[in-house]
Amino acid sequence: MPIFRRNKPADDAEKNGNGETPEKTAQPADAPIPAPEEASPVRPIEPSESVPAPESPSAHVPPSRFHTPEGFDFNRYFLAERRMTLENVSFETQRPAVTSGQLRLTAKDTIVAQLLGSAGVKATFNRTLSFEPDGPFTVSVSFSVMLVFNPGTRGEIDWKTIDLAEEFKKNCPQLVQTMMTKSALLIAEITNANGTPILPMAGR
Repeated sequence: MPIFRRNKPADDAEKNGNGETPEKTAQPADAPIPAPEEASPVRPIEPSESVPAPESPSAHVPPSRFHTPEGFDFNRYFLAERRMTLENVSFETQRPAVTSGQLRLTAKDTIVAQLLGSAGVKATFNRTLSFEPDGPFTVSVSFSVMLVFNPGTRGEIDWKTIDLAEEFKKNCPQLVQTMMTKSALLIAEITNANGTPILPMAGR
């Protein structure tokens, strides 16, 4: 026959060693509830003075020397007048080096542009003919064009940051072609007068 054990009432568990139930102190209903302790504000961690702040990745990237603004209209900033002049002619004779092979004639074309303050831009085309190895002479001819600023639009652009030679070559192809033709014809006349006529040839 199973034996059933009687659970002790909850009051029995609260009796003291003498078997007496301890008195409970009643808490008044309107007793104030103690407020929780306020947490101290968290101070942000300030960087140490000895540790430098991180720098931007582009901090040490040097700016580009030349740049062209978007929508740049070359002809907007210069007057329609184009004054072309013969800048320089050079003809130098020299003793050719002793060689058993044939001489090769080469032509080199260059374009440079110079900013002349608030007046405008001077673009110069140069063609130089020489021999490889050194031949009997070297001839060089230069023509220049003065581009006068339009006073009404000159101040819109920082001209010191523009690649003027490249813009002149790109926006004034007819002028460049005229300067090339004049240089080639003049070189042909000079070399013909020297007894070694050279036909006009393209530069490199």
